[in-house]
Amino acid sequence: MTEQYLGIDIRDEYAALTLVARSWRGVGIVRSHWFRLYPEQGDEETGDLLVQELSDFLKTGKANPKEVFLSLPRQYITVQSFDVPTADAQALDSMIQLEMDRHFAFPLESMNVSYHVTPITPNRNHVIAAATKKERVERYLQLLALAVLAPDAVDISLSSQMNLLHQNEKLGSKLQALVDVSSTWVEISLIKGKTLITSRSAPIPDKEFKKMFFHHDPPRSLTDPVSTHFADFLTELLESTLYGCKSLENGESITTINFFGGGQGAEALVSALQTQTGVTVEAVLPTFLKKDSPVNFTPSFQLTSLGHCLRPVLKDPIELNLHPQSQPNEKRKSVWKSTVVLSIMILAVFVGLLLGQTYRNESTLNSLNRQLEEIKPLATKLQQLDQQYASLSDYTETLNAIERRSPLKLPLLQELTRKLPKDTWVTRISIKQNQVEVQGYSASASKLIPLLEKSDFLKNTQFKGPVTTQALGKRFTIRSTLEPLE
Repeated sequence: MTEQYLGIDIRDEYAALTLVARSWRGVGIVRSHWFRLYPEQGDEETGDLLVQELSDFLKTGKANPKEVFLSLPRQYITVQSFDVPTADAQALDSMIQLEMDRHFAFPLESMNVSYHVTPITPNRNHVIAAATKKERVERYLQLLALAVLAPDAVDISLSSQMNLLHQNEKLGSKLQALVDVSSTWVEISLIKGKTLITSRSAPIPDKEFKKMFFHHDPPRSLTDPVSTHFADFLTELLESTLYGCKSLENGESITTINFFGGGQGAEALVSALQTQTGVTVEAVLPTFLKKDSPVNFTPSFQLTSLGHCLRPVLKDPIELNLHPQSQPNEKRKSVWKSTVVLSIMILAVFVGLLLGQTYRNESTLNSLNRQLEEIKPLATKLQQLDQQYASLSDYTETLNAIERRSPLKLPLLQELTRKLPKDTWVTRISIKQNQVEVQGYSASASKLIPLLEKSDFLKNTQFKGPVTTQALGKRFTIRSTLEPLE
């Protein structure tokens, strides 16, 4: 019996479709197709074109996919990663909800969210979480419904690409970079196995790049200067991304750059990037396609859509789902009491950390015990409360360990949260001894220095280098001296 799976990868200016079939002989590509989108023509025209192309693709050969997987443009998706202690399912979900509240800038109620949990040690789990605005997903689901398609999952491009590496047995323990290049945006992710260190996206400033990306047979007079300029741009992004990862060991560097996308100029981009970085750059291709690749399959456009198709046939794949029907609204309601318990406990831990190193261990646990006794009447229906409490005690010790290694980080984060306006967000914090550098974006960067100068915690605050205007706002770097409160 043959089963078909359809992957749909929508980008800012094009979309890719791949239909695969699984039978007793294995997996093979049935048909694939990519086509341009023209967002400058307006949402309605772009939506009509997408619906028409999808309808035509399904009619050709009478495609009948068992499951459909969709991914949206990366710039619409926020991706975060973090670790949490091992716990039972109910307590684990509550801890992840709290972490997502802390990591995502927007209220989770306004977003579709999803996460994937990977055990990394007997006591720790790694979480990859994604979020996007609800209206973004709804718009594309409505368009696909016009083509008589109902996606089973709305995933992200990063999941597809990590699954492709998994399928090729390339998810090793060393630090690797994933570079996903579309016509106007690039996504950079650093991974170790199934652990995501960081992921970011950035607009591509070179206006000539799009010409090469969609040119059917780009001449060297176009590919040489564009690929060289792009390699310089991408190398700078990789270096800044690597520099901003404080969880990496000193001297740790990228061993392999896995390259996705790149359009018609992918070959020139791979060559220029390898020359510029001196690191092995590999244009990823599934093993089963290296010997027999279909004529109409273009990896530099369609690889991510293929990765979505392989999700049902992989063992232990990375899976996220931003589909509205998969959102755990009822689950959150059923565990609200557990979340209250966790919130109060975590708040107590943070208060203890801010009061100083002496308020730890025994005093913190005693405080948690008192609060737990007060909350128990409200949580009589919760099962396995003792097991949840044991898990949270481990979580408390983890936070204490973080504070012991770097006692200034948590107070600094709270101080920045109080002082910085809502139109400002921080992308990197570097602390060396008592010197701190803060990088980020703001709609009103000129107001930041007066606000931070009012802090008793920060002294000699000033801009480091010029404030530049970018697509995300005013990019700034602020240097200051930390003077912890007595």
